[in-house]
Amino acid sequence: MKIIITESQHKKLEMRQWLLRRYNLFMSEYNEALTHSNPCNHDDSESYVNRVIYYTMDGLHPHFYLNHDFDYELLFEVIFDMVYVDLTEKYNSEIKNCQ
Repeated sequence: MKIIITESQHKKLEMRQWLLRRYNLFMSEYNEALTHSNPCNHDDSESYVNRVIYYTMDGLHPHFYLNHDFDYELLFEVIFDMVYVDLTEKYNSEIKNCQ
């Protein structure tokens, strides 16, 4: 059975594979981002999600900055797809405890 995918889907798959090959590094940066980002400091879940993802990407930056054709937006999309639901649930559960 053959599966036909578009070029953009292929690029997204390659980026996800790049990230998963560095899973321990990614999880380390992601967990650090979670400890430094407080949901109480954000007005909505979208700003919280974006803050955590960009903090994570900053931590990963030394591993891709020399690659001139690296697609930062695609990395954001892949990380967003991977963590959006968890971060939104975390925001909604913790925002109730903010005063």
